Amino acid sequence: MGVNSYRFSISWPRILPGGKVSMGKSIEGINHYNMLINELLANQIEPFVTLFHWDLPNALEEEYMGFLSSKIVDDFVAYADICFWEFGDRVKNWVTLNEPHRFTLSGYVQGTWAPGRGGNNEDGDAQTEPYTVAYNLLNCHAAAYRKYNEDYKGIQKGRVGITLDCSYLQPYRGSQNQDDVQAVKNGYDFMFGWFMEPLTRGTWPESMQTYAQSATPDYPDGRVLPKFSSDQVTKLIDSYDFLGINYYTASYVRKPTSADDIPLGYLADSHYVESAQDPDGNNIGEQAFEGSWIYLCPEQLGKLLIYIKKTYKVTKDIIVTENGSPDPNETGKTYEEVRDDTFRIKYIKEHIKAIKNARDKCLTNQRFLYNDYSNQVSVTGYFVWSFMDSFEWSSGYSERFGMIYVDFVKDLQRYPKNSAIWYKKFLSEDKKILKRSITESEQASEMTRSSRRQEHE
Repeated sequence: MGVNSYRFSISWPRILPGGKVSMGKSIEGINHYNMLINELLANQIEPFVTLFHWDLPNALEEEYMGFLSSKIVDDFVAYADICFWEFGDRVKNWVTLNEPHRFTLSGYVQGTWAPGRGGNNEDGDAQTEPYTVAYNLLNCHAAAYRKYNEDYKGIQKGRVGITLDCSYLQPYRGSQNQDDVQAVKNGYDFMFGWFMEPLTRGTWPESMQTYAQSATPDYPDGRVLPKFSSDQVTKLIDSYDFLGINYYTASYVRKPTSADDIPLGYLADSHYVESAQDPDGNNIGEQAFEGSWIYLCPEQLGKLLIYIKKTYKVTKDIIVTENGSPDPNETGKTYEEVRDDTFRIKYIKEHIKAIKNARDKCLTNQRFLYNDYSNQVSVTGYFVWSFMDSFEWSSGYSERFGMIYVDFVKDLQRYPKNSAIWYKKFLSEDKKILKRSITESEQASEMTRSSRRQEHE
């Protein structure tokens, strides 16, 4: 917890083995990440590298439909092998997959993210494809983990983990409503257990085995979940040195009704519906801004960490690999106005406190009573999402998660928000101060120099 780290993702298309792109392009990508890693280390920042954050090479999508094919496993391991070989002398923490649940849900159920299958698109089959994709993702992870252990760990002394996303779920009508209590269990199984159960026991969650193999009008004889072979089970179980958790908010969960009109497939199979409001219309927490999907629910993070530890008997380190809140991208604000992110500071502070409670103390309140050391969670790291404003997937530039403000209109100029100043002080009083922002006069001078350069070109 005392080491400053920077988490970033390597782009698979830039380092693609197997002759899919020219060797020159591969070398260019390797050089880029070598410079980034070296610069981080030169500034006493430990690189924390994710291998797959949803940017599958299009060549593999076109050749065999990417993660819908088991062929992806060999290509993923070959890609990971190059990264371990080229960067593993300096990178000691690897994440194989980032949020496989979210990648599969958005890409193969809702059709809102690449490759855009499911939802209102004609391509895709949300009744079967998500489970095939999850199966191949897990085998990619396990094979890469074993590759590192067999060929690199003894020399490089690094660690390989996986990052799963999860919200905290609580019964919509309270713990006395058994339908909603069961819906919470289903929600955890289909959101988190979908990947954690195979990593723990080599099988799919029981509820998934029941619901995802049920008959539908399109499959009157039922569906079949992919089955892990004995060799795959051996590779899967315990295939992580640390467990990454991405947590942003909490939700109320209830049993679905016919009025919800849920489409066939994964969403109907999961047998739960989320809501940010209780039956009386009260928000589950303070909302980041009107229309945001994020509500301030820090205590629930502590409960979630303990639930994960107890349910899956997690004894290894847990690292909170993403946690943060957004601002709306509002134009016309002054520099002082964009710096004011009071809610983000509160959000980060409260979640760090919740982690401390789960890590160092017994978590006790009226509903939950944990008063023995077996409930303490080994949380050894925390990453804020994010370092700076960025392109937020389907939200584009409409949300700003960064502690550093990026002016998307004026040459991507960057300014520290108040949260960046606070976080810097929180981490260490001994580090160098953050670079001050460009003044208006300096900005004018730079614009003049840029204009002159363009005239000479």
